[in-house]
Amino acid sequence: MRLNLRKYLLVLGLLVAVVISLVFSYLIWINPARSQANSSATSSTPNSALPDSIRKKVGDIYLPTNVVFNDDAKQYRLTSDTLDLTNYTKKQLVKWQYEDIKRLPTKSASTYQRYLHTKNALVLNYPVAVTARTVAETFNFKVSKYKSALISRIIIPLTKMDRIYLMDDKQEAVYMVGLKKATKQKLVALAKDKDNLRSEVTFEKIGDKYTLFYQDGIKVAQYSYLLNKETTGLFVNRLLGTNNTSAITAKEQDATTTYSDGAAMRLTIQKKTGAVTFNDYNSSNSRRNYSYENYLTAGLTNLNNIGVALDDVRYDCYDSKRHLLTYRNYINGYPVIAAESAGAYSILLTNSGKKRLDFSLYTLQIPVPSAGGAITLPNTRWVISQLLSRGYDQAKIGDIKVGYSWNQNQTSNQVVDLKPTYFVKYDNQWSDYQSLLNS
Repeated sequence: MRLNLRKYLLVLGLLVAVVISLVFSYLIWINPARSQANSSATSSTPNSALPDSIRKKVGDIYLPTNVVFNDDAKQYRLTSDTLDLTNYTKKQLVKWQYEDIKRLPTKSASTYQRYLHTKNALVLNYPVAVTARTVAETFNFKVSKYKSALISRIIIPLTKMDRIYLMDDKQEAVYMVGLKKATKQKLVALAKDKDNLRSEVTFEKIGDKYTLFYQDGIKVAQYSYLLNKETTGLFVNRLLGTNNTSAITAKEQDATTTYSDGAAMRLTIQKKTGAVTFNDYNSSNSRRNYSYENYLTAGLTNLNNIGVALDDVRYDCYDSKRHLLTYRNYINGYPVIAAESAGAYSILLTNSGKKRLDFSLYTLQIPVPSAGGAITLPNTRWVISQLLSRGYDQAKIGDIKVGYSWNQNQTSNQVVDLKPTYFVKYDNQWSDYQSLLNS
């Protein structure tokens, strides 16, 4: 009886959430301010200016995604149900005054690891390295040298008021940025806040990067979200925008619709899954001399030009051989990893100037009551040991991290359930560890 009541309440909660969403949608549609914003967002040229409420800056997207506290003896990943810890930390750091960057001597891996384990410090971790220039722009300081250094994480000593460290995992290099003026009291309070969930971790090296290993497993909340389906017209206007709208043609074949500008651009939409692919075959703008910094800049420009809200989207992965940048939704510091481009934006920029964008019509809108409580995942070493016992090659394991899988809600097709799990980058492909163990 109690189970039936719980199921009834869940269905009722989802129904209320859907009704509220429809009401808000109606109010937005009849609001003149929305018409003005929509007109701007769907201008007839693909590179037209987006409203400030949509366009994101470097510091919004190329941001660390999780926070670790190095205690005197152990390290803990910090999470909060009420506070975005990385954004909160960023708001403190942008107020500080900085000196120029300098490289510190690191003669061995043990020296690098000693900095990595700096006691009584906060560690801000990037899912993929960014340049020192990008870090500086994010946290409002300047660097006159080492601009292209690849930074994997930032270490903020809480007892030393005069410095922060920028860490390059690949080269095992350490850079110091001096502080002219900094107030760390709020960060000290953050590290000691008992309301934050602490999960013991260690930094373990896989390939050329250090990855978080959870020592005693980790407890992660489940979430359910109401889905928003973007209109096809938004992307036709944003990506195929042309002064001659009659030049755009549409062709339907099976469950696929392809739009073309009659020249070099194609927009393909899969009706069943909502997967969207945009190809621009124009090769007039060569990228043969592009640096990684150039690709980061071009990636952000193309991400903004899609024209959707990017509030929870972060830079997540880079394939240097293909120049493929991947951006994902992050919920409470964990990435959403799914099939059919759901929750992700992939941007492929070729040397010849061509580009391809993959994303989805479906985006996460608002959270709704979840059917399940938090899930406790096993410790990281156990997961890897299970994979190796099933015959997987350790040399092909490129990374491992906790994230959310995307699951269709069984009660409403307008709701998606996000369930925590481990994702393993095996043979350069992200997969749920359970699917690997069961295959």
